[in-house]
Amino acid sequence: PLLYGAKIGLPLSENQLLPQIMSEGGYKTALVGKWHLGYASWDYTPLKRGFDKFQGMYGGFADYFTHEMAEPESPGLEVFDLHEQTLDADGNVVETDEANRKLIMDTYGVFSEKLFTDKAVEIIEAHDTRDPLFLTVSYMNPHSPLQPLDEDLAKVPANATNEIRRKFSALMSSLDSGMQQIVEALRANGMGDNTIVIFTGDNGGAVQGPGRGTSPWIGGNNYPYRGSKWTIWEGGVKVPAFVWGAGIVQGVSNQLFHITDWLPTLAKIARVKPKLELDGVNQMDVLYGYAEEPTRTDLILELDPCYKQAAYITNDYKLIVGDPSPRPYDEVFRPLKVADATTYYPDDDTMYSTYSKYLKGNQTNFIEKLTDSNSKKFYQNISEVGAFTTDNIMLFDLSSDPSESYDLFTESSRFESMARKMYSVLAENAAKMGKPLFFVDEFKLTVQDIENGVGIKTYQFEEGEVEYDDTSETKLLKWTPWLED
Repeated sequence: PLLYGAKIGLPLSENQLLPQIMSEGGYKTALVGKWHLGYASWDYTPLKRGFDKFQGMYGGFADYFTHEMAEPESPGLEVFDLHEQTLDADGNVVETDEANRKLIMDTYGVFSEKLFTDKAVEIIEAHDTRDPLFLTVSYMNPHSPLQPLDEDLAKVPANATNEIRRKFSALMSSLDSGMQQIVEALRANGMGDNTIVIFTGDNGGAVQGPGRGTSPWIGGNNYPYRGSKWTIWEGGVKVPAFVWGAGIVQGVSNQLFHITDWLPTLAKIARVKPKLELDGVNQMDVLYGYAEEPTRTDLILELDPCYKQAAYITNDYKLIVGDPSPRPYDEVFRPLKVADATTYYPDDDTMYSTYSKYLKGNQTNFIEKLTDSNSKKFYQNISEVGAFTTDNIMLFDLSSDPSESYDLFTESSRFESMARKMYSVLAENAAKMGKPLFFVDEFKLTVQDIENGVGIKTYQFEEGEVEYDDTSETKLLKWTPWLED
């Protein structure tokens, strides 16, 4: 993700963002909450990327009450990340230090969920319903730091689980309350019967978070899926989502749906034709129950030339190339034992929940399976990352093994042909990729001296390498072609 002080962002050329498409369709557009797509110049900020209104954060997370940046690797910094933008008559972004200072002073100590909910409700109440509205509300909940309101924490029984999970659950409770207020505002403003509400996460739950506080566990639980945020295991890439609104078919869909599908789907609903060729698939017929056949049968989950990892799904099968866990999050959904906890999490209520029983297979022995030799092989040093070798390829049948505990490629040679075909899809697409922006001169990352640079990481970007340096370790990531044709 983009760190504070990064002169980098989502490229300005060859991109057409969803708010830009909705704006072309006549929609009024607004963003409340997290942006996290760059602020190297005004051109990278929300009002230059299709939004008409913006109040929120440029970065990924901050203190829930003071709204200070919360980069744990940068202790001592006091950089407030709360902004409000408008456009002047010439279309220039107006954002002044004076206005932001007033905003920060007025909202200092206000819980961010309440701040964002109130702003979203204000936008809805002031909206002229003769125009359609595209409103994005990007809450921080339940991102670390875990700072729930006392009133929300009181809703979670003290004996439910350990304190960290209680805080996580309390943040989800306040998120639920915020969504309720937004839906009620839509109904009160006569928009409830003509609105589509989409709820989705951006990644799987963060099960562990070194550097994110005093505990290695920060409350997430992706059971029965393996892995955490930051991994390409199912626990890192599957997210909870629902769609509600007039005409939307009720029930659970088992269709493959990728986050890139939202743009062409909503563009179709808004009757706007995107100008660029898209990776996403229009899934409107799935939402409205018209699709007789799957609209998507495969997707590339990852092609990471720095960490040398990739993943591809076709139908029920998932191929993983390289190390799926660049951080040591392999054996989760069984998180490490937390200092103040008396038991491992997940607890019995989660392991034997209605949802876990809904999935195919025997749920009771998944944890044991994750402690076998298969889960440990990626802690070994792999000399030829990216090559099609037994040590570097895994294949899973997600329909019968949603926890990715049984590697078909290792266990049986009869799956080699399928794995090679899937690998060739990744190799073909990897060959088309340009360099990551970290290696492009125009977008090289620089460090800004914020508050005299106390505790800031140092970065050096030279052609062919990225050097990450802090007090604990140095990681060198080479830019080289990495998947064989």
